[in-house]
Amino acid sequence: MDLKIDDIVKQVLSEVGVPKVERTAFPLERQPVFTGNETGRTAVLASPENYEIKEFKLPEIGGKEILVQVEGCCVAPSDTAEFMKEKRIGQASLLGQQGTGVIVKLGSPPLTDAKGNSLKVGDRIVAVRKAGGSIGAFAGNRVITGVTANGWFSNYVILQAGSQVYQVNDLDLESRLLTETAIAVNSTVLRAGKLSRLDERSKVIVLGCRLEGLMAIAALRCMGVSSIIAVDGDESMLKLAKSFGAEQVIDYRDKNGMAGVIEQVRSNCGGDLADTVFQCTCSALGRSTARRFVKSSGNVCELGYVLGRGKSSAKYYEESMPVKGRFYSARDYEQCFEFLKKASEQGIPMYQLMTHRYLLEQINEAHWAAIRGEGLAIAVFNR
Repeated sequence: MDLKIDDIVKQVLSEVGVPKVERTAFPLERQPVFTGNETGRTAVLASPENYEIKEFKLPEIGGKEILVQVEGCCVAPSDTAEFMKEKRIGQASLLGQQGTGVIVKLGSPPLTDAKGNSLKVGDRIVAVRKAGGSIGAFAGNRVITGVTANGWFSNYVILQAGSQVYQVNDLDLESRLLTETAIAVNSTVLRAGKLSRLDERSKVIVLGCRLEGLMAIAALRCMGVSSIIAVDGDESMLKLAKSFGAEQVIDYRDKNGMAGVIEQVRSNCGGDLADTVFQCTCSALGRSTARRFVKSSGNVCELGYVLGRGKSSAKYYEESMPVKGRFYSARDYEQCFEFLKKASEQGIPMYQLMTHRYLLEQINEAHWAAIRGEGLAIAVFNR
């Protein structure tokens, strides 16, 4: 059998493309008005592939609890896994992990966040998973009597004492919703950067301009790496890659095949290949493809799996995403928020990663869009 390497590489790279970015705008960032007479609403996974919206009376909060009005929640791979599960024992417990909201009531002020900042009504916060905490969406989300609260797929959540909360008033809504994506990518990029000794002189290729790839480009740019080359087969994604910080872009659909792509890589790398390639596809052949773009002394860093989309043979990280999600240190979160702030200061349009937006009543549709692999990031909003 005559096996053509260029044909295999083209097939791998063809998996990189995603549909063009679509955005349905919702009004963002309005200060909530809380009277105390509001009705709680939460999406309950009543049966496989079907959420139902349940209403409940908001209970009184306890001593060190925090009542948060939810602004939105991203649909994560663990959400879709639970959504599609045919059989389960008890209630689904991995739902609504990536949400954010506004504090509308504090139990016993003064309370502080994980960094020691004083919390007050009106603060915008994210609550994150704690190592050794509960297996729910985040440690401390209280279960309301008679209704199983499903993480941030609600209009209100109650955070119990000991929840790891961060005050993030200086981040816009999309950046806050992308926190878990940003920390997964940024922590991996920082680690790879240290191991590969990346600096402003390094030549870096990002293979694949989906969510991970675009976030990696932004993280590299905020690290001070300027010579970034994005490789993809979707013109709209390549255009977006340039706005995220890629200095050069290469369309793999070169008329001269892979030889033409490698020639472009050498031209953009001053006659040589890249120092590091961030492989952001989920293909099993992606690593061997990335190896064709990197120096013999260079490195390939796998990023196509860090958001829980599948297994990979990785050099810098665990082989796969744990079923219950990955825990990060307080320092990881601090570095993540620094990255998101710097991205905003540099005008990187992080909001464009949020390509699909749904209302709470449309949560089933949101999950099907995520399962079909539409767009980049998908979120459910309370409006």
